[in-house]
Amino acid sequence: MNYHAASLICSQWSATVKATLIVLVALVLLAVVTLLVFEIIGKREQAGAPQESSEYKMKNAEFAPAEEPAPEPDDDELDIGVTLEDEQEEDSEEETEDELEVNSNAIFIDADDESGTMILGDVQINVLYNRSFTAMLTQADDSLKGFYSDLKNELLSYGLKSRMSWSNESWYISRITYAKFGIRGKTLSLYLGLNPVEFDGTKYSCRDVSKTAKYRDVPMQLKIKSARAVQWAKELIAAIAAKKNFTKTPVEPQNFRPDYKNTKTLVEENLIKIRYRASGESSRQELESAAALDIKLKDRAPRDFTTRLMRADSETKEWYSAIKNELLRYGMKSRMSTSCESWYIGRTTHAKFAIRGKTLSLYMALDPAEFEGTKYNYRNASDVSRFEKVPLRVKLKSARAVRWSKELLAAMAEKNGWQRSERTEEDFRYVSKKKKR
Repeated sequence: MNYHAASLICSQWSATVKATLIVLVALVLLAVVTLLVFEIIGKREQAGAPQESSEYKMKNAEFAPAEEPAPEPDDDELDIGVTLEDEQEEDSEEETEDELEVNSNAIFIDADDESGTMILGDVQINVLYNRSFTAMLTQADDSLKGFYSDLKNELLSYGLKSRMSWSNESWYISRITYAKFGIRGKTLSLYLGLNPVEFDGTKYSCRDVSKTAKYRDVPMQLKIKSARAVQWAKELIAAIAAKKNFTKTPVEPQNFRPDYKNTKTLVEENLIKIRYRASGESSRQELESAAALDIKLKDRAPRDFTTRLMRADSETKEWYSAIKNELLRYGMKSRMSTSCESWYIGRTTHAKFAIRGKTLSLYMALDPAEFEGTKYNYRNASDVSRFEKVPLRVKLKSARAVRWSKELLAAMAEKNGWQRSERTEEDFRYVSKKKKR
């Protein structure tokens, strides 16, 4: 019935009305189709937008330092303590950058703490280093390692536990973080869960870093550059303990100074990540020169005695300390030069320490010919001008060699009429460089 009614009405319309209606319907359909087409094209453009490949970024991009996190609004009351879940979330964000596989035959020449050159065959590539906290600590000097070891023992005495992340070592109790170690450049910092405002005008030289996201809950930064700073840090740790009712328990001090490792070793252990940096075209001659330079300067092997000693392993440092104590018992004084440490009485040099490669040697003012056929394993170094007056060389590579050196020093003392005095054994394993004025 409705169909017949509609037919009756349409039959009464003129041709003009019918044409107008057909045109309107066609325009509506055209508009709908046009919108659908635009929507489909937009999605395709978005999906097909060219993305820079990781290879392109590695080879062509100049990498700027990571941006500081945006400052967060200050709270009316500082909430001290960050949970381990927060710490782990920060770590996952830190470690999302692309890691590059490094050929085991690659050789590294460090330019500074953050960059260097990787040489692989005839190829020379400029790289940027992303050093972990562990890597920076491992390659730090003995002074920094000593401050770190001392404060780590202090934190342990309050029952805090440690967790190592890429950029920090965090200290916590019951899943709440109260302290962090960090290293920037060559400076160790301790971040504490205290409100810096409370210590304004006091003797403590501290900095408020609450605007940096990962330190917002341990906002007091104390730079550890001296024994006095270590003492201040201990007092501030005690302030946290008093506030949180932590009990201090005496613990046997441990040595937490890690042995030095070169850059290549740390890269292989995944403690340093590297990223390629654009290096331009280099001629064959330039690449060969770089490779020749590497033979002489692998990992920037130091020439000065102090740095070589700092980078020596624990046993070598122990043997050095033992012999140094023995030399002091005979009243000798020391003088440090670039290549060795000389020991003298009056104006006469009677012994020298030197390090070649990884071997510590003691040179003594004794005639090697007098000890031929004896048990002592030594070498005549009189053909080297700087050791001409101390020609008997003993390589300190074992406890037995240390014992032999002490016996030879006793023979030298008897020959010169020196008396051996008793003195308390001191720890000379760790040395620090004198700052240039």
